[in-house]
Formats: sequence, structure tokens, C-alpha cells
Amino acid sequence: MATRKRLIVDKKEGEITRSERSSANRQAQEVLKKAKEQAGSVVHITISEKITIELSAHLSQQEIDERIEKYHRLHHK
Repeated sequence: MATRKRLIVDKKEGEITRSERSSANRQAQEVLKKAKEQAGSVVHITISEKITIELSAHLSQQEIDERIEKYHRLHHK
């Protein structure tokens, strides 16, 4: 019991607990899920064997090409 109290007291200001972190992760996943639902239909564009990006289906081919080019510019320096 004394050990448990010491652990709580030793917690530095601003640190988050495991349960707080789990809660934040769940909230972030819910926000992402809602955003995907609102986005409507999507297309998956394969950049490489391991990388696929998700774009709105309503984008024109030119907009898709611009997004792919931007991805390469930002991630393949």
C-alpha cells in the first residue's frame, strides 16, 4: 500500500497515466472513424509494395496525380 502511494506521489506534473493514454487513443480512433464516414467513398492508391494512400473518390485524375507527386516530394527526399 505504501509503495502504491509513493508511485502516485512520484508522478511528475504533466505526465499522463496509462488509462488516460488509452482513453486518448480511443478518442482519436473514434474521430478518425467519423472523419472517414463523412468523407464518403474513397480510392486506395498504391505508392509502393508497402505504402497505400487513401484519397476521396471524387478527385479528378489531375488532383490525384498532384497528391501523389506531393507525397513523393514530402517523403522521398
